[in-house]
Amino acid sequence: MIMQVAKTSLLSLGAGFMCQLAQDWLASQYFSEFLRANLINILIALLAVNSATMGIVLTKIRELIEKHGHGDAFQQTRGQFLLSVKEQVALIAGAILLLTVSQSKYLKDIPNISMFFGSAIAAIFVYSMTILYDTAKGVLIIIDYDPESDA
Repeated sequence: MIMQVAKTSLLSLGAGFMCQLAQDWLASQYFSEFLRANLINILIALLAVNSATMGIVLTKIRELIEKHGHGDAFQQTRGQFLLSVKEQVALIAGAILLLTVSQSKYLKDIPNISMFFGSAIAAIFVYSMTILYDTAKGVLIIIDYDPESDA
């Protein structure tokens, strides 16, 4: 689980850095300004959407287990859902911290600090999109589940 989080974090940081390089190359600040204005709202909305989706999926899992047994068939899915909630809460806290510190007047003189913060903030957004993708995969596991194949 830790390796999965580390891998996703590094991929997100790389994608965030690439977004910042693209912005510099295009001489645009749209994405950074958009994230500064909306990231917290986006993260909270994604947490709400994922929580509602997880509630529905876990209810369906419970029905399948009661009907067909095989409770162990969904242990990984349930564990991933719990991990995603923890990750989302950490992303919200990290976003608040980064957005607050990035506006500090004490850091303005540090070379390339805006690239660092822009990359980290974009990485949080990218990471949240991977969580949304993983939740969708969990829904597809439920849809594709065939209790007869586990027997």
